[in-house]
Amino acid sequence: MLHLLAVLTMHEFFEALVYVSLFSLVCIIIPVQLAAKVRRLHRKQTRIICRICGYRFLRQDPAATCPHCQAKNK
Repeated sequence: MLHLLAVLTMHEFFEALVYVSLFSLVCIIIPVQLAAKVRRLHRKQTRIICRICGYRFLRQDPAATCPHCQAKNK
């Protein structure tokens, strides 16, 4: 590794540092964004927000009734 750094000029070293940093950032950001998207879709399927009072609750059946105001949410 030290031998490789001795071959690079200062300009090439900083250029390689930028490329490695960008590559690392992309390798971290893309999986995190994909996991957040999957989590958001799962949350949308399992939770419901009441149209009347705005109360958030878990979806247990398709014609869920709000536990807070008893309104039917379809």
